[in-house]
Amino acid sequence: MTKIIELAHALGEEIAQSEEIKNLEAKKAIFDADEELQAKMREYKTERILLAQEFSKDSSETDAIAISNLKERLEELSREITANPHYADFANAQKAMNDLMNSVNAEIKFCITGERPSDCTHDCSTCGGCSH
Repeated sequence: MTKIIELAHALGEEIAQSEEIKNLEAKKAIFDADEELQAKMREYKTERILLAQEFSKDSSETDAIAISNLKERLEELSREITANPHYADFANAQKAMNDLMNSVNAEIKFCITGERPSDCTHDCSTCGGCSH
């Protein structure tokens, strides 16, 4: 194993022990165990497939009422799913994990290129320096 791969492995092990991963795993277990939420998510997926099938039909065969009903139900399910605290907790834990991975990747990129990623807020008090 090369030194780079060894360091990547060590970094991966460290990330696996991070609070972000532990939180994500805990929130996912709760999310997965919520039968009502999972049923709504399965229904949402099925309704999307049905809507896509309806849209793929020849215009003379499409059922405008069915499309309207499917869209309505999808909107209702979306509101119910996103209002569920287990969904919100899991989504927030996923975001925290993605933020961590983005930070890791940005740091690696900085070490390689010497440039920080540009997240310019146009508020110089939040910046380490830029060309704007």
